Amino acid sequence: MRKSVPFLVVIVLFCFGGSLWAEDFYLDSPRNKGLLRFQVDNDALLHRDSNFSSGWSIQYHSARFASWEESTAPGFVKWVGEHFPTLESDDRIVRYGQGISQNIITPGDLKATTYREGELPYAGILYYALNWQSFNSRKASSFQVSLGVLGEEACAEEVQRFFHNDLGLGEDPRGWSTQRHTEPIFNLDYQHLWRVVHMGVSHNGWSAQFAVGPSFHLGNLFTGLGVGLEFSFGWNMMEGFKAFPSSPGRGCFQAYHLLKPVSACHHGIEMVLGANTGALIYSVVYDGSLLTTDERDVEREYLIYDVYIGLNYHYYDVFSIRASLMLTSNFLDEDKLPEPLPGREQTRDDASYFSVVVDFHF
Repeated sequence: MRKSVPFLVVIVLFCFGGSLWAEDFYLDSPRNKGLLRFQVDNDALLHRDSNFSSGWSIQYHSARFASWEESTAPGFVKWVGEHFPTLESDDRIVRYGQGISQNIITPGDLKATTYREGELPYAGILYYALNWQSFNSRKASSFQVSLGVLGEEACAEEVQRFFHNDLGLGEDPRGWSTQRHTEPIFNLDYQHLWRVVHMGVSHNGWSAQFAVGPSFHLGNLFTGLGVGLEFSFGWNMMEGFKAFPSSPGRGCFQAYHLLKPVSACHHGIEMVLGANTGALIYSVVYDGSLLTTDERDVEREYLIYDVYIGLNYHYYDVFSIRASLMLTSNFLDEDKLPEPLPGREQTRDDASYFSVVVDFHF
């Protein structure tokens, strides 16, 4: 009987850990602030300029609250948070976020002024996203609604021409007259994460953790599902789950960050290694429109995977900066893409990019 006691203890802790390991979230701390985030994604550092060319987002994430009822969110946001599955829990805290984002997609041959059959069309997407987040140190959930526009109204041509032509940072993109036809963008995204392993000391010490979780996406920007793995290690790491980049159009704006006690050092550094795999069922960017007459598509794989490495520095209470390299699989069929004209570039079959994220706390 005595030999079975440790085993029973492990089972009890696993099943009821949420209630036995009550966390102090330090919600009354002066460190409980809102967050303003600037994110820039670009493939220029990889010496390329096709498929996913560039993107940016500006996000606001609220302070943390014990429940949706106690939050300062508008009534509609509170109602969704209280009624959507997994977003309301007694052992988790909540916050909401919103932001705007633009993504730019181009073929490899920026000199071409006409569309070639089988080529990836120019596309610009501009959207607004509202999300709900619920989390503690062991699990996190996020639900996001995105609304926007694809096409000329997204102003992708003007942005790319400004950087390429006016600032001299790239080749003149001459084919924007062939871009995807205008249509509204609507997407629903959901993510759930679990911390599987945690080792070390979270405050003023070295630690590491491993997390895993699925994601689901429904809409004309991206319909699919996936699963992600993340390993992070560092000194005085930010607790919770890391804000890692997601491939354009598939992912949630999120800031699952727990507060440090005031006794913790103001500085923290961490390295993040991760991988994602999933099924891309439909995207208007690659598969043509279901709403307009723009049926141009490219031959591609349905299974996509990517790996990333990131380095994060935090000056708690003030700012954080994250730099990440995202490498994706070759999901476009290179053999079916048009052969490049002499002296021209062929469209890349992957969507790899470099990302820089800066957070300001206020």
